[in-house]
Amino acid sequence: MMRKKTYLVEVRDTEGRLDFTGEQKVRKEHPYFFSKREFTMDDLCYFMSFGEGRDNPSGPVQLDAFMKEMGVTYREKTW
Repeated sequence: MMRKKTYLVEVRDTEGRLDFTGEQKVRKEHPYFFSKREFTMDDLCYFMSFGEGRDNPSGPVQLDAFMKEMGVTYREKTW
């Protein structure tokens, strides 16, 4: 049985290192990103589409730009 892909949400600086100071800011502005340890693609797309009062159905193609706008990145959990 295949495991469903899950994703980690992180805040990184311009050099790609984890940014814990930036994380505190994003944590206050968008607490949903830190409400769980990992997310499914459905979780992330649903938040992008309808979270925080949005009503803009969107899918995975728009997710990268949306996440960057929010100041976060996501990557697949591989373990």
